[in-house]
Amino acid sequence: MSDAARVRKPASERRAEILKAADAEFAANGLAGARLEAIAARVGVSHPRIVQMFGSKRSLFLEVVHAAFDRIEGSFADAEHTLAGLGDAYRRLLHDEHTVGLVMLQSYAAAADETVREAVRERQLRLQDAISRLTGADAMQVRTFFATGLVLTVSTLLELPGRQDDIAWGIWALRLAAPADDQA
Repeated sequence: MSDAARVRKPASERRAEILKAADAEFAANGLAGARLEAIAARVGVSHPRIVQMFGSKRSLFLEVVHAAFDRIEGSFADAEHTLAGLGDAYRRLLHDEHTVGLVMLQSYAAAADETVREAVRERQLRLQDAISRLTGADAMQVRTFFATGLVLTVSTLLELPGRQDDIAWGIWALRLAAPADDQA
């Protein structure tokens, strides 16, 4: 197709396409293994265009990480405001949007990079605060929630044979850790 025949997309639409492609690439390969050329090829743009729009691979990675945290926070906002309700919302999100869990794990794996570590730390703390605010959970209950979420993330992403048992265990653990008001 000639350049004259190409239809130029609005910047916001192109940006969304790049973020979607980057989400898939970073979920599969992490910050170190992902290539901007591969992301560009998925969208049909040049590597320099991605750099022009996002500045660097790390900046693009952080936008993808922030978007994953935003999707988790959004699922929590729409859920029943109990630990079990938030846990169920997260489980559904993992099932419906496979890259969310992978991007989260990749963000932790990239924490050797100080800039990434600080950004992920800030989002992790913000997520912990949201859980506490939404459910009334104390610090230990929030830690239990995250520990349970990690088990569910790993068993879901690896498609472990005991995944249903892990879900049942997760529900049990979250109910056990639930604030006293939730157990009534």
